[in-house]
This record gives sequence, structure tokens and C-alpha cells, in this order.
Amino acid sequence: MEEEEKMPQDLKEKFLNNILNDSDRLSRLINNILDFEKLSTGRQQLDIRRNNIKKTISKAISSIQHIASNKGIKIINEDDVDFEFDYDEDRILQVLTNLLSNAIKFTESNNGIISVDYILKEKNIEVYVRDNGNGIPDEDFKYIFDKFYQTSDQNTRKPQGSGLGLAISKQIIENHNGKIWAEKGKKVGATFGFKLPFN
Repeated sequence: MEEEEKMPQDLKEKFLNNILNDSDRLSRLINNILDFEKLSTGRQQLDIRRNNIKKTISKAISSIQHIASNKGIKIINEDDVDFEFDYDEDRILQVLTNLLSNAIKFTESNNGIISVDYILKEKNIEVYVRDNGNGIPDEDFKYIFDKFYQTSDQNTRKPQGSGLGLAISKQIIENHNGKIWAEKGKKVGATFGFKLPFN
């Protein structure tokens, strides 16, 4: 009891914050693992409805805009064509938010630009998230969609996230009978794309 009383208040608060942050991280990791397991075994049913992809992209950007603004990063979306087709909006928002979060994480503060666009191509809609950040090291391309994989390009920083975001995104897109990929051969930045079929 005496030892506890001797501990300064600011140190107590620091320990408490660390415990709360670790608890939050653990909770997110457990939720991500459960989410991935449900998606990969087909136990998670998609809520397929008619949605507008332009509005879905706007929602994803709005949900993460404050984080980008705090880092001085611009997110650009100049698509002005409304297009509606059937997909699970919550799940596609999850994919877009993950791709945008990764772009923010690996893009330089006060100099970053992220663009989101989509095109219609052969009964598919293709969505692209591009940034002018660090890019993807060649050795990572084979593994970036594997669960728990974290890129080697985190330098000496403590890895952020669970390493499940892209694996979950891949599962969501495949459950929509689509495909997700990262483009190779880019000299600057990273480009992720995914396509979803429509009738």
C-alpha cells in the first residue's frame, strides 16, 4: 500500500492509459480474428442491397477525413457519376476504410495525397485507392493479403494494427465474387484496386 501511495499521480495515469490502450488493442484483435473466421468459413452472411458506390466512397472518406487532416494529408475523389448496384455497403465501407487507413499510415505528413476513383469495365466496377507514400516493397507483394502479415517497411516503428485488415478485405471482396490486388511496378506510392461484378 505504501508503494502505491508513493507513486506520482502522472505515473499512475500513464500506467492506466497503457493498460486501457493495450486492452483496446486486444479487443480489436479478437474482434478481427472472429470477423475473419466468420467470413472465411461462410458463416457471415452479406447484406446485399442496392447501393450507390459514389455515396459509399464519400462515406468512407468522411469517416477518416479527420485523421488525414490531422496529418496534413489530402484525400481526393473527383468521381461525379452516380452508379448503383447490389453489394453489402457496410462491408465495402470496411474495405475502403482499411485501404484509406493504410494509405494514411504510409504517406508522409503534410505532403500526402490519396486519391479514390472508380471505373466501369466489362460488367465490373473497379475501385482504386492510390497514394504518394512509401510504396510497397517488392518482397511484400506475395504476402500483403495474408493474415497477420505486416509489411517490412515499418522501419523501426512499432507495427500498427493486427495484420488482418487486408486479409479481411480480401475475404469480403471474394465473398462478393470480386477480386482485390495491389499494383506492382509503381515508382512512387501504392495503388490498391478491387473489382465487384454487377448485373
